[in-house]
Amino acid sequence: MQSRIVSIASLLMVVASVFFFVACAWGIMSQQLDEGGGVLALGGWLVAAIVFSYRYADPKWLDPISIVKSR
Repeated sequence: MQSRIVSIASLLMVVASVFFFVACAWGIMSQQLDEGGGVLALGGWLVAAIVFSYRYADPKWLDPISIVKSR
């Protein structure tokens, strides 16, 4: 049951990360965000989406460091 909850929460985080990535890209294009802050925000949301997509793929790894240690 805990693996299923982690998997669903990870999927929601991936969807949210993609949404905010697109929102930051839109903010840069509409010049509401400056380039430096926008690029940092894009990078942060991209990293979050990648990390949580690995967590969604294998929810049995509940230790956050386990993704880094296994590579």
